[in-house]
Amino acid sequence: MSKKNRSQEAKEEIVKGFSLFGLAWKNIFSYAWMNLKLCFTFACLAFLICLFTVYNAAIDRKRTEYIESSYSSNFILTQYSSTVTKLQELCDDCGHVEHYVYHNFNPLVTRLYGYGGVYNATTAYLVLEVDGKQYSATKAITVSTGAHTEDKYFTEEDYAELKANLGLDSFFLEGGYPKKDEVAIAPAVLEAYQLKPEDVYGKMLTVYLKDPREGKPPLIAQYSAKVCGIIREESLRLSGHGDAHTRPYFLMSYENDFVKTTTFSRYRLYLNEWPDVQDVDTWFEELLSDTTLNYAGKTSVTRVNALNGLQVLSSNLYIIVGSALIIGLVLTVFLMIDKYVKVFCRTGGILMTFGMRRSTLFLLLFFELLILCFLAIPIALILTTGGYFAINAIVKYLTAISLGISLRRIAGIFFLGIGAVTGLAMIFFAYAAIRLRSRPIKELLRTSLD
Repeated sequence: MSKKNRSQEAKEEIVKGFSLFGLAWKNIFSYAWMNLKLCFTFACLAFLICLFTVYNAAIDRKRTEYIESSYSSNFILTQYSSTVTKLQELCDDCGHVEHYVYHNFNPLVTRLYGYGGVYNATTAYLVLEVDGKQYSATKAITVSTGAHTEDKYFTEEDYAELKANLGLDSFFLEGGYPKKDEVAIAPAVLEAYQLKPEDVYGKMLTVYLKDPREGKPPLIAQYSAKVCGIIREESLRLSGHGDAHTRPYFLMSYENDFVKTTTFSRYRLYLNEWPDVQDVDTWFEELLSDTTLNYAGKTSVTRVNALNGLQVLSSNLYIIVGSALIIGLVLTVFLMIDKYVKVFCRTGGILMTFGMRRSTLFLLLFFELLILCFLAIPIALILTTGGYFAINAIVKYLTAISLGISLRRIAGIFFLGIGAVTGLAMIFFAYAAIRLRSRPIKELLRTSLD
């Protein structure tokens, strides 16, 4: 066959394709009401599949994001090791313990000021000396000087939340963890003394405590140490670092002599899983004698429990209500398909009488279903997006939880809708093609439309 003949045949095939596509449109408009109902049923099926799938995925994602953003607060804080032991018994060894020690200013403060109960110091009583120059605080904040018994302070939970929320891998703006005669400082301390990181980093720092009594030295040296690190300000934004016992203002090594002179302990029992609110209440009722007991994640756990309940409810609706609706719509499709196949068989018989081949008839059927898909996809997208917004608004009103929606999620809905509608149409096509495959023209022409 010559190149010219092949080119001519290619053009004829293209023209034939456009003619079939036009014929498909005419057939759809000839039975507009039947095709409209079929198109809408396709869209409703895709809508149900998309809505429940996307909404369940959104809840799961929201739950994961919230847990990651609150991971560092899932611990119970106490100053007694005996309480930790009892808690582990009550919750069946449900977590791991971190032990922190802090310098206790109480004895010296009591002697100087005549009252006790001050474990941590306030910057109003502290003076810093750097390179022989002394600085007094312009803002009073309560600060702790502490260490971790294993010299790590920040836990895996802290790092997980820092990474999830801020995309950071280190808690230090400069430097790192202190050695025996070193100290790391938090930005809140530098701000209180109107200092910058470069003013102190790598330099010797001396901390003094003021003695207000007449005739006594105005300053009492507490310790001198080289500043080895500047702690990131973001460490104070973590959900688990909301008070002076969890915020590292002056961070030292556990081997530092100043930390060991007079100390008090804090124990954090980090839970492996987020507990039920009722479980936490039960544990605290069993340990009422410990007035220092505090659950850092009491706000977060309520939200996590609400998201867990929402996820279970959504899954149950998906399984029970969604499945029932989908089965009902599928049955509706199969009731409609018989009418559609009968109409198409009658049309196909007429077209084959005028010389259309059976393979071309299948292609015509494919084009008709393809058009129905194109019409059903935007309807399914509108229904799914509208349904998502409506359910989200109701959930937000009832639980104050907003799942939100992004362009990525809308795109996910769109492509899922295309897949669902196309899959349904192909099943429909296969069923109709089987019905058409072996029937002779005479039988197709005699098809009754009743």
